[in-house]
Amino acid sequence: MFLRFVSILALALVAATVVEARVKVTVFYEHLCPDSIRWISNQLAPNYNALRNHIDLEFIPFGKARSINGGQSFECQHGPLECEGNRIQSCVLNQLPDQDRQVSYVTCQMSFDADPRGWECTFRSGVDLVATQNCVEGVQGVQLQLEAERRTQQIPLTFVPSFAFNDQFDQELNQLAFQDFPAALCRVDSSIAGCQ
Repeated sequence: MFLRFVSILALALVAATVVEARVKVTVFYEHLCPDSIRWISNQLAPNYNALRNHIDLEFIPFGKARSINGGQSFECQHGPLECEGNRIQSCVLNQLPDQDRQVSYVTCQMSFDADPRGWECTFRSGVDLVATQNCVEGVQGVQLQLEAERRTQQIPLTFVPSFAFNDQFDQELNQLAFQDFPAALCRVDSSIAGCQ
């Protein structure tokens, strides 16, 4: 009788610890990139609530930028203001503890109506503004951008935004995600609610 109780308890514990698998989605984007802004506004924002329990998002704000002399400066596709915005986003995202707050911040910042310098949405995100400013102006901001560059170089980035699913880059899936993010997720994991 005791062994049967232990077996039932063990099965109950295993069942309780089974967690629905989530798809890791890494988004490679740029602060002032119109296509990045459109994707976040048209694909991520309207679909996030339905998908939030099925995905683990990671935002990498760097895109087609490049570091010069180990981070002494950066060149960005859309100019110095984009480099500043990428760094601000890296610093803010580094302070935000959960995915919902990160998505809220990125959705705010990646809007055609957003403050191009990036501080209005930073203020709204609730992070420590002094810590953010210190990060942006200091070594931590440079290190975060160098790490973003390293991560971006791990994929064959030819278009921004680009996506990796479960740490794998697939060109066909990347193109689908840009046009129809939920369909791309369904292709990766057909068990997601709403996939057929």
